[in-house]
Amino acid sequence: ISLTANDACSGPITVAGTDAVTAGSCSSSFTVTRTWTFVDACGNTSSVNQTINVRDTSNPVLPTPPANITVSCAGEVPPMISLTASDTCAGQITVTGVDMTAPGSCPSSYIITRRWTFVDPCGNSASISQTITVQDITAPVIAALPAPTTINCSAVPQFAQATATDNCGSAFTLTFSDVTTPGQCAGSYSVIRTWTAADAC
Repeated sequence: ISLTANDACSGPITVAGTDAVTAGSCSSSFTVTRTWTFVDACGNTSSVNQTINVRDTSNPVLPTPPANITVSCAGEVPPMISLTASDTCAGQITVTGVDMTAPGSCPSSYIITRRWTFVDPCGNSASISQTITVQDITAPVIAALPAPTTINCSAVPQFAQATATDNCGSAFTLTFSDVTTPGQCAGSYSVIRTWTAADAC
């Protein structure tokens, strides 16, 4: 701004304004000492000054976080992505992404809280988060077994060993139970073996 001064004697007065900047603790915090110097026609001078303290106390302006999602297996959890924030003051903003996991009801079901924290050069920070729910609700798949067979009464029934896979790759148990149904005579009967696969969830 322009300032004016009065003088006891006549004659023009010139004014010059200068700023002296003193660095603060970070790039967006500093002090400006603004000095106005007045000189009359005979070279007499006087000065006034103003101190302006610039302090960055504003948190970064956060971006929109990714939407909360639910996936069925750990392999479907999306990778950490890079997000950016803006700031009312100048300077580079650093961002840190961290996953925090809370256990669920079983090993393949849990909740991930994905948090991004943004920090400006003056230490002001703000965070956003996304919730990723991992929910294993898919049963293991048992591979096809051989077709029904007929044997002579003197032979002992031989059953194929069942195999199974789990879509989330978790451990599972494979058990069976037999049900025998009598036939039309003492030497005739049928046996049905039922396999059950159960994963950790």
